[in-house]
Amino acid sequence: MDPQKAEAQSFKDAVCEDVSDFYSRKSRDAIGRAAGRYLQSVRLTPTELLHSSRHQRAFSDAGTTLMQAVQKAAIAQVKGTQIPVSERVRRLYEITDKLHKDALESLEKEPPEKLEKSMIPDLIILRGAESPDEQAFRIRASLTATLDGINDWVKKFETLYELGHDIAGLEAFGHFDAFIAEILRAPNICKEIFGELPTAGEEIERLLALYEGDIEPSHAPSKPANAKNFYAIAKTGYIPETRDVLLRMLTLALNSGGKLTRGDLRTELERIRAIYKRLSTPNGFLGGEDCEIGLQKREASLLSDETIDLLLGGRIDVSQKVLLALQIRQKAISEKGSDYLSKYVTSIVGQPDFSRAITSKDGPLEEKLSFLASVHKETKANDLPPRIEERICRTLEELQAEILETNNYFKKLETRTGSTATKALIVIDLIGEGTLVGAGTLKKARKSAHDFMKKADFLESYLADSDAAQSKRARMQDLERRLKSAGLA
Repeated sequence: MDPQKAEAQSFKDAVCEDVSDFYSRKSRDAIGRAAGRYLQSVRLTPTELLHSSRHQRAFSDAGTTLMQAVQKAAIAQVKGTQIPVSERVRRLYEITDKLHKDALESLEKEPPEKLEKSMIPDLIILRGAESPDEQAFRIRASLTATLDGINDWVKKFETLYELGHDIAGLEAFGHFDAFIAEILRAPNICKEIFGELPTAGEEIERLLALYEGDIEPSHAPSKPANAKNFYAIAKTGYIPETRDVLLRMLTLALNSGGKLTRGDLRTELERIRAIYKRLSTPNGFLGGEDCEIGLQKREASLLSDETIDLLLGGRIDVSQKVLLALQIRQKAISEKGSDYLSKYVTSIVGQPDFSRAITSKDGPLEEKLSFLASVHKETKANDLPPRIEERICRTLEELQAEILETNNYFKKLETRTGSTATKALIVIDLIGEGTLVGAGTLKKARKSAHDFMKKADFLESYLADSDAAQSKRARMQDLERRLKSAGLA
């Protein structure tokens, strides 16, 4: 999504009507966007701003910073409604004033102290008569007080890690997670915390692994120093907000340039589709529409007139290219890529080069018939638009009928060496295995099979051809199976 649209949507998703609304993840994200320039300049996270009356007062006193942040959010939140911007601005000031008064009262009643690691077990316990919201404010206010005076994002992460890594697997670590996630949103800070990998593909692989917790601290780069610690948190920590940030970073990486692999275009395409499959879940696409679109754009970029020959194997004949194109299209993730391959296959199948490539192939005629059947089957499996599917299948059926007629196949089969049963089974198996396509061709094939089976020596030659170790009963059962498969029983 366009950054400006993403920001506007963030404000719309975080319409606050009460003080408690400001502490939600969506609201903190909106605060980070609305007051981002100020917060970055003083190295503060939105969570710290919400849990320190001193930080709130400094923010309010910073010239027109508060006013600009409120107006930016208000304009986006009332767009498309009948509410005047001035009314939403007034309401936001009303809520933020109440938020500041409530915070001041809570912090004066129980001033937070800077934490040491030994204090964490007592800190996270829910006290008697304390609500979960009150507990969250108390814990986060203490963490905010501990971070006060640290004006470096990396050092803030180090402080949070040292204090909380022993409880990283507990839900209580979610209070630490809020700070870590907001730190990671600072420009380029991820490079300073867990490093940067050489290629987009490697970075995407790592982001996926970090998001899924499928990563080992021992695999972390030696520099920066915190990489191993971050990997450890990603592997075992309760970090829903940090995982959300990793997913945002993954979306940006997928929408960026740079190959995902060091292999050829086919390898690249397979990797794109593998990631797409991993991100597709019963509950929706991980990373949302932007992540899905990023992968679709990558696929579509590989499917063009400039790349298709390389993607399909370079110098292979056009008939093989059609088959491969259909196989690739069946797993397409982008409408643009799917449409391109539909047009590509349709255009080639209708050209003389396609039929020449098949008729000039070396090998038995049955192999050519089988190849056409494979293309026909792939066409049917591709869920193509009905008119396109009908056009391709009709062309394949007509070509197969032409090959059979040109070679006078069924007539010549009668004069071929071998027993009546052997000749009959050739036709029966061609039908049963789906090698013959088209109503006209199947009608002729069934007539040929019936003609062989009507001959007096058919059954006798069939049994005579059997393996000595195979019983007459087993041989007859095998014949019945083959006839049923061909629809001739």
